[in-house]
Amino acid sequence: MTVSPLTGGLRAAVWLTFVIAVGWVLCFWPARMLRGHSGIAWMSLAAICCLVPGWIVVFLSRLAIFRNDLVAMLVQTLLRIGLVGAVALVVVVWRPEIGVADFFGWLIGFYLLALAAETVLGRPQKRDA
Repeated sequence: MTVSPLTGGLRAAVWLTFVIAVGWVLCFWPARMLRGHSGIAWMSLAAICCLVPGWIVVFLSRLAIFRNDLVAMLVQTLLRIGLVGAVALVVVVWRPEIGVADFFGWLIGFYLLALAAETVLGRPQKRDA
């Protein structure tokens, strides 16, 4: 039975959301202990900044809109790095006092978590013969 790209993308997006949510729950207490309520807010912003491009990437990986895998990989990587980098740049410009413990450490951690989850979700499915 074949799965439509929309269904596969939706399933991958739900799994990615679940993985990021579990990461958020695991990081809640350390963020609260490091910076209190503002630490939770900055950690949540970092999680959302990595989740949204992840949704786009998992949907793009399910659609056959690119000519080859190299182009698809480059577009997905540029999209992921571009959106996360833009948010990091905005935080640096608007709030220069924000440090690694407040936002950027969480951003790197959630970025790597999302990247690992997207890699696992993007693998081709094994088919039973």
